[in-house]
Amino acid sequence: MVTAQSCHPVPQEKGLRPKGIDRLRKLTHSATELFLEHGYEATSVDMLIQKVGGSRRNIYERFGGKEGLFSTVIAEECRRLAEPLENLTLEDACIRQTLEQFGSEILHIIKQPRVIELHRLMIAEGKRFPQLSRTIWSAGHHNAKSVLAGWIRKQQAQGRLRTDMDASGLAYAFIHMVTGEAQLQLLTGGPRTTADQDGNTIALSVSLFLTAAQDTDHA
Repeated sequence: MVTAQSCHPVPQEKGLRPKGIDRLRKLTHSATELFLEHGYEATSVDMLIQKVGGSRRNIYERFGGKEGLFSTVIAEECRRLAEPLENLTLEDACIRQTLEQFGSEILHIIKQPRVIELHRLMIAEGKRFPQLSRTIWSAGHHNAKSVLAGWIRKQQAQGRLRTDMDASGLAYAFIHMVTGEAQLQLLTGGPRTTADQDGNTIALSVSLFLTAAQDTDHA
């Protein structure tokens, strides 16, 4: 059950009493589930009202209609996606071990069903909602790249990684080596990669990264 205490506030809650906030959060929660499951076009306001009650008037007053509701709930879902990436802490002790742990965390995140649904939505609705699609992309890959690039720059400053290679480019390449196959399989309805496959992918990606980026004095 979605309660007023279990969700992050949205701007539409301003001026509402606790019961009103609770109803609004149930509405946005249900809208998120419907949009992720059926997409924008196939989800109607009537479907939402049938599921959670309320009226068209309430939805239009708070969100300006279906498009505003869609933008609001997907932006909030992006915020949830971004949180674990923004909170990742990378250690300095062992470069190989840190990269392996980062690769494992990223794979765990991108293989979650909700994340896959968001990426499918980004592809399907990119033309209609280009800014929202960029928000989805930024919440996932861009945040992951920023975290890893920051750590790489720190290693470069300490002389542990080559300084003649762009940190953002290295981060981008590593993330795509780790996630590319697993994500493509899931986005196209293929089988989930196994733990052994993921482990092999991470190990190979780390080895290739270090071959290219590690200072020979620290190899």
